[in-house]
Amino acid sequence: MTHPTPSILALIGLRCSGKTTVGRALAEHSGVPFVDLDEEVARAAGVPHVATLIERDGIDELRRLEVACLRELTSRADGPMVLSTGGGTVESEEARRVLEQEVFTVWLRAPLALLRERMRSDASNPRPSLVAEGDEFAVLDRRRAPWYGDVARLAIDVEGASPEELAARIEARWLRSE
Repeated sequence: MTHPTPSILALIGLRCSGKTTVGRALAEHSGVPFVDLDEEVARAAGVPHVATLIERDGIDELRRLEVACLRELTSRADGPMVLSTGGGTVESEEARRVLEQEVFTVWLRAPLALLRERMRSDASNPRPSLVAEGDEFAVLDRRRAPWYGDVARLAIDVEGASPEELAARIEARWLRSE
């Protein structure tokens, strides 16, 4: 199987859009490694989860480490990889530059109601709210959607499709981008 240059495919989107689930399915379907940027950031910070990092050191430190880990992953990649980013990775101008210029970036879009339902049903992954007040998904969607659109080479609507279906659709577009 041949892969395009850039050989790294990064999934972006709001939390609960399926970046990790679809990313794992895509990596398995494509036969390439999967990397979760949140896990890399947590490891770099010496914490079990990025939520702990946010609570301990604040959101600015999370964003700094996201960029550092993203840069390291893209510079050391020696072949194809699927990368699941954090929902707010696009908040950093430097991260956006990497996503736009160095990887094949795919935006997983979902209706806000679906994202809210997924978050309510995922008690295994507690995440702090990232906004002081208001509907977190609506606030973050308004702020981040333009950035997602700017860096994405492909936008995929996730509603009504299984992770495997999404993986197959994404892989087909990734391979055609050569």
